[in-house]
Amino acid sequence: MADQNGHRMAGGVARCLAALACVMLLSACAGIPRQEELSLGSDIVSQKVDFAALEVNAHRAAAAYQPPAKIRAAYPGTVRVATPGKEDVQYFIDRDDKAKVQYIVVRGSTDEKNIIEGFEAGLRKDGKIPVPLHMGFDRAAQAIWLDARPYLKTDYRTYLVGHSLGGAVAAILGIYATENGYQVASIVTYGQPRFTTAAGAKQLTFLPLLRVVDGNDLVPMLPPGAVRPYAHVGPEVILLDGPDYVYLDSHDSTRLSVGEFWRDLDFADLKDHKIAEYEARIAEKLDGARQVAYNKREGYLPQQKQAAAPSKQP
Repeated sequence: MADQNGHRMAGGVARCLAALACVMLLSACAGIPRQEELSLGSDIVSQKVDFAALEVNAHRAAAAYQPPAKIRAAYPGTVRVATPGKEDVQYFIDRDDKAKVQYIVVRGSTDEKNIIEGFEAGLRKDGKIPVPLHMGFDRAAQAIWLDARPYLKTDYRTYLVGHSLGGAVAAILGIYATENGYQVASIVTYGQPRFTTAAGAKQLTFLPLLRVVDGNDLVPMLPPGAVRPYAHVGPEVILLDGPDYVYLDSHDSTRLSVGEFWRDLDFADLKDHKIAEYEARIAEKLDGARQVAYNKREGYLPQQKQAAAPSKQP
């Protein structure tokens, strides 16, 4: 079932992006200059990444795609599994009362239009922070938040996890949880699309958000920055082949994300968006990982990707 959903999503997103790219390539103002990209991405910001923890959370994100009975079997501490509202976004809460921790895990959508529709971001007016948010993602987050509140403990450390659209929703849930006095320890997302504008990203630096991105995944480039100045929040781990990865701190990640769609479209592949691909890429780094510079990442992509892509001049 998950594979069928993945194929459906891939086809729908690919068709939409093909049309979108034809129109938007007419714009010459997208992204940052190549020379600035080379400068920003030339240094390695040394940062130890806990790939074992990323693997555990990736398994949680994968579990969110399973039926409720399988989720409860895999995570006996599950106190709630639901698909609230009309957004078709399932989530579950896994709680450990002894350790006083709780996980909110959000599934990606089974409907590809939810990832690419509604490029406009509406200004959120019902919270303490009037931050612009992608309206579709925020609707799903609001529905989950209302459903989840009776099952959450304010004095427990709260961890949020999500893949794809579920990653964007998990990040927005982190805003709601923080505003309501919950102890948000971390938010880890996989293949997460952008959910706020560049202005919103400046307001959300308090979120303990770490984004994990497959080096060939197309979805984290959405919505394209040229439609509106959409940008990512928080640091980013880019998974390359084998033991290799890139780490970008919050500042560089936000700057570089503005032009990602245009720089990396040659390399992007929708099959790399699947959570199973993320699990496999992370597993390759458990016995030893090697950090490389952002602007050298193309040399660490699979050989077939390098061969297919045209050469790029600074």
